[in-house]
Amino acid sequence: MKTTPENAMNIPDAAPNTGALLISYFKEKRIRKSALARMLKKSPSTLVSFTKNNTIQTTVLWEISHALKHNFFADIAASFPEHYSNNVKPDTTKDDRIKELELENTILKAEVAILVKTLKG
Repeated sequence: MKTTPENAMNIPDAAPNTGALLISYFKEKRIRKSALARMLKKSPSTLVSFTKNNTIQTTVLWEISHALKHNFFADIAASFPEHYSNNVKPDTTKDDRIKELELENTILKAEVAILVKTLKG
């Protein structure tokens, strides 16, 4: 019986199948592999081989992502648990805008209250 140390990593059995990921996207978006192969300056058989393999080179996935204007890396990243760290800075634009609007709303409510009080005399 093989024992594992208490601090051993628990890695899932298999990485995401990029071939299946591509096939699924091609079917959903009705992508013609021959047209994509021309865009990538690759032979159609090379593109078919990408879909038959479980893994793909990062550079190739990068090129396909740009050609199709779809972020396959984000699709893969979504398969990781949420508690995993990354170096992506969160987009706080919406949160900042909400804070601005809440402050503006508070100011406007105060101004309305002053106007109502003034009109009542």
